[in-house]
Amino acid sequence: MVKRFAAYVGTSFQKGVTASGRPVEVYALFGGQWPHSSYMVPGGVMCAPTLKDITRAHAIMNFFRNDWLESVWLGCSIERYLRIKSWDDLMAWVEENESQRNSDLGLFIRASLEFGLDKFGQGVGKFIAYGTYLHKDLYNNPTVEGRNQALISSSGFFDGKNWSEFNHLNIKEHVKHSWYADVPAEHPWKEPFPTPVQSQHLADSDFNGKYSWAKAPRYDGHAAEAGPLSRVIMNANPNNLSHQIQDPLFGDIITKLGPSVFTRTLARVHEAPRLYEFINQWLSQIDLDAEFYIKPEERDGMGFGATEAARGALAHWIEIKDGVIKNYQVMAPTTWNVGPNDEQGKSGPIESALTGIEIEDPHDPVEVGMVARSFDSCLVCTVHAHDAKTGEQLAQFKL
Repeated sequence: MVKRFAAYVGTSFQKGVTASGRPVEVYALFGGQWPHSSYMVPGGVMCAPTLKDITRAHAIMNFFRNDWLESVWLGCSIERYLRIKSWDDLMAWVEENESQRNSDLGLFIRASLEFGLDKFGQGVGKFIAYGTYLHKDLYNNPTVEGRNQALISSSGFFDGKNWSEFNHLNIKEHVKHSWYADVPAEHPWKEPFPTPVQSQHLADSDFNGKYSWAKAPRYDGHAAEAGPLSRVIMNANPNNLSHQIQDPLFGDIITKLGPSVFTRTLARVHEAPRLYEFINQWLSQIDLDAEFYIKPEERDGMGFGATEAARGALAHWIEIKDGVIKNYQVMAPTTWNVGPNDEQGKSGPIESALTGIEIEDPHDPVEVGMVARSFDSCLVCTVHAHDAKTGEQLAQFKL
């Protein structure tokens, strides 16, 4: 494990980092750069792709598949991997032959189970996904009401046993334990811009009061985890439509294993083979002669836009009045996962996942890092570990 996966020096780490740049090259062909691309404007995109762009994109993706995805990560063809439909299928796949058993994915699965990564970091056990990838024929006249049906990767809420249809009006944000002026929990269309209270520091934190810059989103009153695990759980919904992903694997995994550091990470890597197939399919569907920009009509109103970022559910809400933005709210996937307690004292997903885990060495709490990193949160500030009894800072980590 150390030889292959150690940061920067591991043989598989080096190959993986290099390979991860390939799909970004495809994105740059159409978007100019990643991140912070500016190719998209209201009404379309800034320029049309060419046949050369399409051909080059296919070549880059084929290299990604042959040089890493199948040969290093899977140890088999994408088609073989996507035939896995259950936890038992996956375990059988690992032991099917030496190529798969000793692939990076095979090693990750075997080591995770041996190390017990499937035994901690459970979280709240409830999941939310806004869905992504809109079907080209089903969203030409977009409405909020028609969005769920047009998605290829489906949206929804999963309470641990049952799926329900996603409705953005069920979302509210709480600030009772955030460093903002107290206001009642509200839907983003109704909540005011946050007013920061006096700057706080770790030593002054009161975990019965305010202790975080993050707000606490809730869906129908529930804390919910966002991210790849949420997405693959929605793709296991037996009620998904014919054009939507129908993949029962993580429905079975979540029933048999539950959420954990392992299942959360496995969900993230599980997406790569399917996305490879989608990218090739979508590249072949581009109409080089079609319009790439239609001037939009400007009007007052209220809007909602959502997608699935790599880290999970991302949404923006806007209100425009007299041609000017009156209110604008953004809710990132990290906010769902890292948010503090709500008005009822219910923990957020990462808080819940950290509660009760055993720390072998308080001065080197690697278990904390494993749990936090499994959510892939975007935390631009440093996270501090401290002793709640004495206030002594034990260590400082970049997560």
